[in-house]
Amino acid sequence: MKKIKTKKAKLSLLTFVALLAGIFITIIPHAYAPSAQFTNDQDMYFTGSSSDPGTVYQDAIDGNQDIGIQLCDVGQRYVGAFYALNAGGSWVYELVSYNSFSNALALTDSDVGGGCYEVTEGFLTISPSELTTPDPDIRKAAFPGKVYIGYATSANPGTVSDFVFGGSNAQLLGDYSFTRSFDESTRQVTIQTPTISFQTSSGSFAKTASDSDFGISGDRRLVIGFCDDTDGLSCNAGSVFSSSSFPAIFNTGLTAGQVNDQNTYTKYVVINGLGKQMCIGSNLKTSISSVNPSPVYYSQNLVINYTITNPLDTPDENEGGNVGVTSSFDVRVTIYNSSQSSQIVYSSTETVTDDVASSGSVSKSITWPANAPSGSYTAKIEVDVNSDITECNEADNSDTENFQLLPVTIPEVYIDGTQTDFFAYPNAPYNLSFHFKNSDNQTLRNANITLIEQNGLVISAPTQIYNRSTGVASTEKDGIKAQTRIDFQTDYSGNSSFTFIPTYNKLYSPQYNYTELADYIGSYSLYFQGVDESGSNLAFIENGVLTTIYELNITNTSYSGSFAGKGIANEQMVSQVMDLVYQTFSNFLQTLLS
Repeated sequence: MKKIKTKKAKLSLLTFVALLAGIFITIIPHAYAPSAQFTNDQDMYFTGSSSDPGTVYQDAIDGNQDIGIQLCDVGQRYVGAFYALNAGGSWVYELVSYNSFSNALALTDSDVGGGCYEVTEGFLTISPSELTTPDPDIRKAAFPGKVYIGYATSANPGTVSDFVFGGSNAQLLGDYSFTRSFDESTRQVTIQTPTISFQTSSGSFAKTASDSDFGISGDRRLVIGFCDDTDGLSCNAGSVFSSSSFPAIFNTGLTAGQVNDQNTYTKYVVINGLGKQMCIGSNLKTSISSVNPSPVYYSQNLVINYTITNPLDTPDENEGGNVGVTSSFDVRVTIYNSSQSSQIVYSSTETVTDDVASSGSVSKSITWPANAPSGSYTAKIEVDVNSDITECNEADNSDTENFQLLPVTIPEVYIDGTQTDFFAYPNAPYNLSFHFKNSDNQTLRNANITLIEQNGLVISAPTQIYNRSTGVASTEKDGIKAQTRIDFQTDYSGNSSFTFIPTYNKLYSPQYNYTELADYIGSYSLYFQGVDESGSNLAFIENGVLTTIYELNITNTSYSGSFAGKGIANEQMVSQVMDLVYQTFSNFLQTLLS
C-alpha cells in the first residue's frame, strides 16, 4: 500500500481540468520540480502488468506523478476522485481517492487565485487499497475511466451530492470494449462482459471484467449506466457493479410508442465516465446481388437483383438496425453512363410495402430492356429516397454495380428487293442483298459473312443414309451430312448482293417420313454468321436470345406452282453455272440409264 503522504514544499501543478456550470476543477500531477509554477497535464497509467495488478492506478509511482485537485468557483471544499454517473437525478458513485486512512476527502487548502483552491501536494492519494474507515468507503482505483470530482463541506460527509466531470483532464488511461444490444420488444439494452484495456507507461494489455485478478470484485468496482451523453451526466439507469454479473440489462426509459421507424435515439453505455455509443432505430441498406447477363447486349433484358436489409450493427449497434421497418418507402433504380453520370438511360421508382424486421431482408428485382448505346454503365439502387424512414445512418442507402453494354449486329436482309427473312419457296433463284450495321448505327464494312445451308440439295454428294457398323454386332444410323457454305465480304458501305437459290431438301417432307432422315443426318437449316473487320464474332438478338447465327426461312417448302420471270444478279454467269449443273444432272441420268 502507498504510504500516507505528508506535505512537500515547492511541488508543481496541473493534470486534470474540468469545466461545468462555471465550476473549474483540475487534478494536478506533481513532479518534484524546483519551480512551484511548473504545471503539467498527465493522465494516470496503470502501474501493474499483465501478470500482476501492482498498485493499480496509484499516483506518484511507476511513471505517474503526484497529483492534487484544484477546485474553482465554489470556494474552499473537501474533494475526491470518483467513478460516477447521474441516473435519474441521483448520483451513483464509488470514491477512488483518499486523504488519509481516516479521512475520505482532502481539503483544498491552498488559494491559487482566480477563485481557485487546490489540495496541497501530498495530501491526496489515488487509491491502491480499499478503506472502510473513511465515510464514504474507499475502493481501489482499479479500472480505466474519466473521473468525476466530488466535493463537500467535510472530510467524511457520508453522502456526496455535488460533482463536476473531470473528463480528459482527469483520466485513468485505458478503455472498454463490449457487445451491447437493444431488444425492440422489451425496450431494454443488454451489455455483455466488458473487455478492459489497461494502459501502462510502456504499453497496454487486456483482461475481461470477470478475470479473478484484474476484473470486478468487492474492492474493484465499475459504475455502469445507460445514458443520453457520453460522460454519464444524464442517465436513465445506472448501477455500481461489485461482481461480474453479466449480461447486464438496463431499461432505456423508452415507451412502445417511441420505438418505431420514425424515431432514432443516440444513447451511450457509460463505464466509469467512458461512453460507448449505440443507436436505437432502423437502418435501411441495399446491396445489388447480381446484374445478369453481364455483359449485356443491346435489346437484351438486363435483370438487376437487389436486397434491402435492416442489418443489426453488431457488436456495438452504432448504426442501429435494432428496430423493424413497418412503414412504406420508395426505392429508386437508375442506370447511367459510368463516365458521365448525367447521361441517364433508365430511372424508375418503386414503393416498397414489405416490412423489414431487425436483421431482416427483402429481395427485389427490376428488368430493363438494354436499348442504349454500347459502353460502360452503372446500375444504382437507392432506398428510402424520400426519407420516409428515420434511420440511424442515412449515408448507406445506396449501392452501385458496373456492367458493360455491347452492341449487336442488326442486319437488313432484302429478298427480291423486299426486306424480309423469308424466301417464298425453295429451288428458285432470288436476288439476295444484305446491309450490315450494329445497334450503335455503325456500318460494318469489310465484314466476313458465311451463309450456310445445312443438309440441302448438293450435287457433289447427294443425300444418302445408311447404318454404320460400330461393333461386331451393332450399328447406328448415319449418312452424308451436306453443308453448302457461301463466303462473302461486305463492301465499304456494309452491303453485299448476289443470286441465291435455297435448295431445301424435300426428303424432309411428310411423304418421306419413312426415311427418318433427321434421325440419320440431322435437320435442315439456313442461316448466316460472321466476324467484323476486327475479327470479333457478330452477335445477334433473336427473340430476346443472344446468338451468333441469324436464321433465314422458307415459307412454303412444298410449293409446286409456276415461277414468275425476273432478272437476277450476275445473270450471265449464274445462267452459265446453272447450265453446267444441268449438264451434270444429264450426265447423272445418262450414267444410270446406260
